[in-house]
Amino acid sequence: MIPNRITDSDMIILQSVESYLKGLGTPLNKSPQETIILTQQARDYLYSDIVQRVPRVAAYLLQADMETDTVAQGLNISLSKHVMDPIFVNLLMQYLAKHNNAEENCITGAYLAKILNKWMEQNVKNDKTAKKGEKEAASTGDPLEPVSHISWAVNQLLGNIAGLVSTKCANIDEYQALAIAACLAMNNNETIMEIIKSDLPITADVLDIIADPSNLIKSALLLEKADVPAKLSANQTAFMDSLVRWVYKKLNMIPTQSSYQFMVAAYGTITVDVSTKYINPKDCGTQYSNLLTVAKQLINK
Repeated sequence: MIPNRITDSDMIILQSVESYLKGLGTPLNKSPQETIILTQQARDYLYSDIVQRVPRVAAYLLQADMETDTVAQGLNISLSKHVMDPIFVNLLMQYLAKHNNAEENCITGAYLAKILNKWMEQNVKNDKTAKKGEKEAASTGDPLEPVSHISWAVNQLLGNIAGLVSTKCANIDEYQALAIAACLAMNNNETIMEIIKSDLPITADVLDIIADPSNLIKSALLLEKADVPAKLSANQTAFMDSLVRWVYKKLNMIPTQSSYQFMVAAYGTITVDVSTKYINPKDCGTQYSNLLTVAKQLINK
């Protein structure tokens, strides 16, 4: 489990190459050639320091409340700028390849995918809304060229998961499969909400790709009705209906004592009021007999 905490030394991420070089007290009366060499050296030192922090900081940022957490806001803005530099991403991928940690790869891939998706939303015109002249201009080159290095990195880090998603969900394209792969790679409280937001034609069976779905089962149990859009699309409705069945099935598959312990740990109490929750295990029905036995003992409403 990657610790999603921030340390004081992580604030180096807020530095740009220029500010880092300035902080080193580099003399100004250097020749252009010397300046280039010093800038490259400073960049390599700075980037090499930052890339070691990316998996842990990414884990923090993926769960942070960007509306209120000003530290997360600053780190996210700065890290997003670093990621736009292919040299930074190349050093990051070298670091990840050297350590070959599957969890770090997934978390980093999920974060890079989030940056990529945000860039595309802000910079790639929707074909239906773009004016004729804009479409013609866009057709002269690849609109994704500025982020092709990020797209490559995401494919390298999440390609295997995306392949499994495509196998389970044959009616989505490769970019959509990568988006879902990024949601799964997060494997945290945001995974289910991000899948809902994606509004793609998938069912909760895709969650089976995660080797240990405990986090997702807990997230689903704690999901508040108020957090789910009041008006769901057809895709979202199908996903949420399947999510309820998926949770029932997962909890019913394990021994009743294990199920009881898991649910007590998830809810944090031995007497549960689920009136505000989206999923009520007590409604599972007799076909989920193990779960129903536990739910009757645990849930009072």
